Amino acid sequence: MTTGSDSRLFFGLELEHFDKAKGIQSESAAIRVELDYDAAEDGETILAVLEAVAADPKAKDIKALIVGNWEEAYDYSVQPVVNFLVKNNDTFKSLKALFVADIYSDECEISWIQQGDYSALWGAYPDLQHLQIRGSCGLSLGSISANSLETLILETGGLGTEVVAQVANAEYPKLEHLELWFGDEEYGWDGSIETVEPLVNSEKFPALKYLGLKNSYIQDDIVSLVVGSDMLAQLTHLDLSMGTLSDAGAETLLSNTDKLAHLQLLDLSHHYLSDSMVEKISALNIPVDVSDQQEEDEPGERYVEVAE
Repeated sequence: MTTGSDSRLFFGLELEHFDKAKGIQSESAAIRVELDYDAAEDGETILAVLEAVAADPKAKDIKALIVGNWEEAYDYSVQPVVNFLVKNNDTFKSLKALFVADIYSDECEISWIQQGDYSALWGAYPDLQHLQIRGSCGLSLGSISANSLETLILETGGLGTEVVAQVANAEYPKLEHLELWFGDEEYGWDGSIETVEPLVNSEKFPALKYLGLKNSYIQDDIVSLVVGSDMLAQLTHLDLSMGTLSDAGAETLLSNTDKLAHLQLLDLSHHYLSDSMVEKISALNIPVDVSDQQEEDEPGERYVEVAE
């Protein structure tokens, strides 16, 4: 899978690629900052780009910020960027949405991205509604207290148990969309179904509507966990895509169709279901995505969609 955002929208806002020579053209746009290879070779830095954004009079009004590639993201942490945003929170006083490391795989593979510690972000941006992070190497969320957060997305090729626990132990009463890419043990995943279990606690996530527990080698076990939880009843979207879902997991879903009847979407894309099972699942009385059917190279040999 080629990671990197091709969307013209972020947080419902049109995308604007920041140009230092022109400054911010529209404070109503989602501002994207990045550093291409040539600029980095010429000595430019992502911090210099961000400083130019912060110096712009319109910076105080922007609501959404996307941080793309920085110089040698496979070697150097994004921590200075996070620190800069924390330090300049008065400048970015209107910020509601942040996407850190929207980097294409031809720039840096997802599991090579050097992430950072976001502990100080929560206090600096109490009104943040959307946080999206790509990559897990060196990632820490700290103790999360985010009363305004509605969306949390962690896109990784391997998510460690410490970060999953930070997500599960957080306080965000308004969280509606939770999406975690668990990934491969070769790239950071070191958990089990017990690691995932705290994430399906409706008391911890009272407002959750979209649950994405995806890109996992234990996708069948996750199916059993979710259909047996009290959280399922409150969801409108259940996303179990990108993993190694087999007919065994699909049978669990078929045995619990009454619990799924209220869903607006069941996403099972990128799966290892047989043709006959695809037909059965597709016949459910709810919208189901069973696209991207995979085949085992060898018996029992299955892969998640995003790892390295």
